[in-house]
Amino acid sequence: MNRLKLKPQGMRLLHWHWLLLCFLLPVLIILLVNTLYPLSWEMLISLLTLVLGGFYFFNQQNLEKVRFFKELVTEFNRRYDEKNDDLFEALRSKEPFDSKQEYVFVDYFNLCAEEYLFYDAGYIDVRVWKAWCNGMKQFGHDQQVIKLWNQESQTESYYGFEFPIDSKMEIHQPARAE
Repeated sequence: MNRLKLKPQGMRLLHWHWLLLCFLLPVLIILLVNTLYPLSWEMLISLLTLVLGGFYFFNQQNLEKVRFFKELVTEFNRRYDEKNDDLFEALRSKEPFDSKQEYVFVDYFNLCAEEYLFYDAGYIDVRVWKAWCNGMKQFGHDQQVIKLWNQESQTESYYGFEFPIDSKMEIHQPARAE
């Protein structure tokens, strides 16, 4: 089910046929009204300008939502890429985490919580969130990570995010962003 708004089930660019319909329908209504109640050319031009202005505004608003989504995903992926090597190095060591490794995972928990916050607000597409969840799960199997998360989660500073990811969180339907 695709809607014209940003929504948790997937954000889509408006396709040309929807844009054309949004423009043509008001124009046809104006022309129909004009046949029943003749309007002056000035009034017709004013109404058509209003329709075009609304059409432009609606399209720009949609494009801005897409830009914001892209910025979020790009920024979150960049931040994860910076941590990636350190996270896997800590897992490979099989030694108890030192303070630097703990810091890397706490920073990662914060990143995941920020991603969740934007997902829950409806700004992150559900397909992107599921992909990120799959990435989080690889760390959720490590006992040291689980222990560290259990300590960290006591602070209640993760916006309702839970780690390791469980099946309930994956199907969680976030609030819609308007």
